Amino acid sequence: MKRYRILIADDHELARSGLVAVLASAPDLEIVGEAPDGMSAVTLSESLRPDIALLDIRMGSMDGLEAAAEIGVRSPETRIIMLTMHDSVDYLEAAIKAGASGYALKDIRRDELLQVIANVAAGQSFFNVDLMRRLLRRVSPETPGETTIERLTVREREILVRLTTGETNKEIAKSLDISPGTVKVHVERILYKLRVADRTQAAVMAVRAGLVDRDRL
Repeated sequence: MKRYRILIADDHELARSGLVAVLASAPDLEIVGEAPDGMSAVTLSESLRPDIALLDIRMGSMDGLEAAAEIGVRSPETRIIMLTMHDSVDYLEAAIKAGASGYALKDIRRDELLQVIANVAAGQSFFNVDLMRRLLRRVSPETPGETTIERLTVREREILVRLTTGETNKEIAKSLDISPGTVKVHVERILYKLRVADRTQAAVMAVRAGLVDRDRL
């Protein structure tokens, strides 16, 4: 069993110790470092090269958003999950721009957090579904001629629409009666054809192109 190495950054000691207690019992996770602020998280990420960095947003010295962007430069193999109390579309958008692969609220259940970590470690992404829907609703439609959606096959468009609802590869595979591996290949092709870096950017393009009714998100 592969063990994923986790770095936790939060300026509240009790919050950090609570996360350690929650995650330490998971057989496939190893807590390799704790940081009280963003600058320490960057330094530790560079030296420890964790698979996942769990970052709070509001921290002294350097906040989690700045730290996420810097970790992306210094330890690009480390995937970032923002774990925060801030139910904010603006923060979500900033986290995506900073390179985060996940955004979850601190009231998340243990089993849900473990699943988020597993998904992100596997190369997928997770963003709080309600926040993501709110972000997509305020995306401006693109003007005629800008869309690249026509490059996609019918099946790829079908999968792209499901990305806007935050479905995982496994969930998409089940609903379409295909294998998760096939979904993964389709997602990779979608990202390549749309020239975007991740599923979230692809979802934004789907909304802008009119594939999804924003009022139904």
